Amino acid sequence: MAVRGRPRTGAGTRSKREAALDAAVTLFLDRGFDQTSMDAVAAEAGVSKTTVYAHFGDKVELFRAVIERGSSSLDFELDQAMLSSVEDPQERLTHIVAKLLEATTEPQHLAFLRVLTTEAARRPELTEAMRSFGVPHVVDIVAATLLEDGQRHGYTLPDTHVYAALFVRMAAAGLQMDALLSPEPRHDSAQLTAHARWTTTLFLRALRSQDPDGLPEAPVRDASDAFPWGEPPHTD
Repeated sequence: MAVRGRPRTGAGTRSKREAALDAAVTLFLDRGFDQTSMDAVAAEAGVSKTTVYAHFGDKVELFRAVIERGSSSLDFELDQAMLSSVEDPQERLTHIVAKLLEATTEPQHLAFLRVLTTEAARRPELTEAMRSFGVPHVVDIVAATLLEDGQRHGYTLPDTHVYAALFVRMAAAGLQMDALLSPEPRHDSAQLTAHARWTTTLFLRALRSQDPDGLPEAPVRDASDAFPWGEPPHTD
């Protein structure tokens, strides 16, 4: 997502479209969707209302553009993780999940989710716009990583994208909900990485198992893996 509260600068340093998007982020989060007008966005951005309407036909289109810009930024980070020098698919997958968790549990993303929760009943088109934030692309790159891991470890998935989507939900949904409901941030980067590594290990151990009748034991968490739910980690 764009940085909230970015100070206004002249048109020579950034485009009027970007200025309008920055202003829209601030106002949507401060006032909500209904209380944000195109006039207010224009005033906050230091551009004319005509300019805002020329770039975005209406307020829903403006909101969608804000989400798409945030999604593009996350997609780029995920692509960099995919193209990283990490050759081990398991380590790369851990890195990808950690990046996703960092993006989708940060305060601004959660604030947009709260706006959508408030508006969802009356404006389903906003929920549809937010649904695309980072999710389709991360499923694609997780699927590619699972395919590589299968080639290395001798297993074949009947539908790689289905398994990838399942893994993304397994790895991200709990932490995202916990962060959304928590009044204060509770997860730092080390915790997110530990969660990503633990769930990745569990998932891949199951896929690599040659036992068709049962799952292998879950990987043991160590004392550094502190989570606000579940059984405490083993310390012996």
